[in-house]
Amino acid sequence: MVNSDAALSSLEENMRSARDYAMLGRYDDAVLFYESAISQMSKQVQDTDDNEQRNEWVEARKSLQTELEKVNENMNALQRLGTAVASSFDDSPPTDPDVWPPKPRKPPTNLSVARGRASTGSVASSTGACTSHAKRNITDERKKKSSIKKSTSQTNFDDNGKRQQNVRNNAADTDEQPDVEGKVFDPSGYDKELVDTIERNILLNNPNVPWTKIAGLDEAKKLLKEAAVLPFLIPQYFKGIRRPWKGVCLFGPPGTGKTMFAKAVATECNTTFFCVSSSSLTSKYRGDSERLVRLLFEMARFHAPSTIFIDEIDSICSRRGSDTEHEASRRVKSELLVQMDGCYEDTSKTVLVLAATNFPWDLDEALRRRLEKRIYIPLPKAPDRLHLLRIALEEVKLAEDVKLEEIAERLEGYSGADITHVCRDAAMMPLREHIANMSPEEMMSLSASEVDLPITGDHFMQSIQKTAPSVSLADIHKYEKWMEEYGAS
Repeated sequence: MVNSDAALSSLEENMRSARDYAMLGRYDDAVLFYESAISQMSKQVQDTDDNEQRNEWVEARKSLQTELEKVNENMNALQRLGTAVASSFDDSPPTDPDVWPPKPRKPPTNLSVARGRASTGSVASSTGACTSHAKRNITDERKKKSSIKKSTSQTNFDDNGKRQQNVRNNAADTDEQPDVEGKVFDPSGYDKELVDTIERNILLNNPNVPWTKIAGLDEAKKLLKEAAVLPFLIPQYFKGIRRPWKGVCLFGPPGTGKTMFAKAVATECNTTFFCVSSSSLTSKYRGDSERLVRLLFEMARFHAPSTIFIDEIDSICSRRGSDTEHEASRRVKSELLVQMDGCYEDTSKTVLVLAATNFPWDLDEALRRRLEKRIYIPLPKAPDRLHLLRIALEEVKLAEDVKLEEIAERLEGYSGADITHVCRDAAMMPLREHIANMSPEEMMSLSASEVDLPITGDHFMQSIQKTAPSVSLADIHKYEKWMEEYGAS
């Protein structure tokens, strides 16, 4: 693919700006331009069909990543230096290690006063003295707290740039933990341990999985964007019959990218993302599992718009009425169904339940009805397999005899995870051949350029012969049959 002049000029401008800011010591701005340039180079690597030109782009990106690492090292060094200087300041007088320091003076206690009053007065008078003393302590403590709150509220409106620092100090002084938007969930009525269990499942870190990292499956991407992104962007449109979807179920063979879809939703959508599993909603104490389910949905409605991702949902809400079903499991299923669509429904709060399973035929009928969209994630087709190969091999060199189109044709019947395993095994083969007869001392003396060898077409053929597909044709027919009966895409 021919590189456009606009893309190359933009890349050149980003690299120049990044290096200029790094020379000026403005490392924060330099990091932004470096990351933008590296992202543009990654796109060039994926779009280039010529292996020789592709390897040149890979080398250029590695050198740019090395520059970015050095800039980050300089930033960390400056931060450590500032912390060390701030912590080294001490206005106390120097001490002699050979001389013992003076014994610290203890504050006077009220024991002698109380004892003297008890000896001269009656028991009632001593009790009144202790009571008045306790009242004075409580009054002083309240005055102290009110003065702290008053000073904090006054300094919050100071124009000296300290408002954010005061907000952080107030959050640290309280036991409640505010979320990113500053809202604090009221845990009254629940045990603190249960609240902490759900809060640990809030995904605060960005998984860094954009939609471009998922090959193919355009219909599933469009539906998830419609269910999770658009209601947040134009909420006035999604009302009445156009209300957002409440539940989306992704089913298909293992390794087809169902969990990757959830990571992409967490990356691209500006919603609170809860990632839970069966262990997150299970407790050995009677009634705690149902409380966890209810608490999860109450917190999701409080932080709305929210997305609840339940991986392997068949382990939580399988078909009810079986002989081996336990009473506690049935109560958890009932609470989950009620919270998804029951009398506690609040239409003003947008909560999307995103579920993934490899066994859709084991799901309960009521849950299947609440998961309004049931999307089949099949094995990748030939164009999708080619895209997966380019994504998996974007950081390694390829020899001239490597034809990714032919390799994609050979990988028919392989899942996305199987294709990644083939690429990983093929990427290790050049190193295995190079260090076959080397001692550990010789391996340690190797440089990075000596071990960064290109992958040949023979390496891919050997890896394909050693790796069989993990999904059988009988399983594929079973998924397709269930999709024909209960699918809703």
